[in-house]
Amino acid sequence: LRAAIDVTRARRVSFPRAEVADSELFFLSKIMFRRNHSRTMKRGKAYLGAIFLLSLGAVLSRGFCGGPSLSRGLASRAGQTRSGRFATFAMEGQAMPSRPVAVLGANGRTGRLCVEELAKLGVPVKALTRSGQFKGAESPLVTSVKGDVTDIKALNEELSGCRAVIFAAQYNKNTGNKPSEVDYQGLVNVANVAKELDLERVVAITSGAVTRPYAPVGLLLNVIGNGVLFEKRRGEESLREILKDTGVGYTIIRPGGLKDTEAKGPLKTEFNQGDTIVGSVPRADVAAAAAAAAIAPGTLAGDATFEMYSLDPEEGVGPRPLLPWYNLPSGYESSGPTWAEAFLGLKADKRISPRGFY
Repeated sequence: LRAAIDVTRARRVSFPRAEVADSELFFLSKIMFRRNHSRTMKRGKAYLGAIFLLSLGAVLSRGFCGGPSLSRGLASRAGQTRSGRFATFAMEGQAMPSRPVAVLGANGRTGRLCVEELAKLGVPVKALTRSGQFKGAESPLVTSVKGDVTDIKALNEELSGCRAVIFAAQYNKNTGNKPSEVDYQGLVNVANVAKELDLERVVAITSGAVTRPYAPVGLLLNVIGNGVLFEKRRGEESLREILKDTGVGYTIIRPGGLKDTEAKGPLKTEFNQGDTIVGSVPRADVAAAAAAAAIAPGTLAGDATFEMYSLDPEEGVGPRPLLPWYNLPSGYESSGPTWAEAFLGLKADKRISPRGFY
């Protein structure tokens, strides 16, 4: 708590100091959700409540640590273009993979868009759903199959022969599953099967603020989602560990607040890394980025974790720090006229934080 107060009072803090505070706050957040320890849980809630009030006061009084205003920050980024030293990976005219890409959670709002985006690119798709029936747009490139992330035997059968897999499944209270069964164990199952079948890549769609459950948005998502962010983080960590040094790559996408609006495209979308910046983004853009990552050649966007949000000066849409002691810009921004060029600016996870605090 003292560390949190220290960094909240400061206008700028070094990365190591902020990371120490983040580690302590993450521990307090975990305490809050240990429901079998009622006394400890009450204390954890009190600590987190104090932190929330401190953060809110800092935001209101300093305008997010004195960072650039929304309009000025968006305008400065809107004029940026990717340097010519980056090679362009153009999907148009490129030979598409002959092996299919599997999409798990294909009937979800984001998963369905992933299937449709891949089909638009000319990529054969296996749409895995609980019912075995895909409810999205029909295409000769889409094959509907029955599959569940909790059924490792079915995953072995259906992912066999695939090039890559997009994990778009997520906890849904209406299905009767727990977050630990889908967002954690489900991703572990997929990682183990991908390793066994030697797939080229696993693309996992998780969430922004997954490592910051003490941030206001993290608190909200964990309360309404039964601790879902904790399970998503466990899933991410296990994915990295299982696929380490196996030759199977991974890409973890952490979207901001998901919107059911039309895609804005890569020119009005920005990637970031370090889980310190938050924003909103259309599901259609998340699906397009996931599809591009699934068929990306070589190590492009490989072994990388990134957040994404919209950047639209005309609509006043842009990023904000998750907490007041995070800087905007973070220094890890990446964008480009195509998804591939935006991928080129990403750093591998081990280059973001050797200590593993992504």
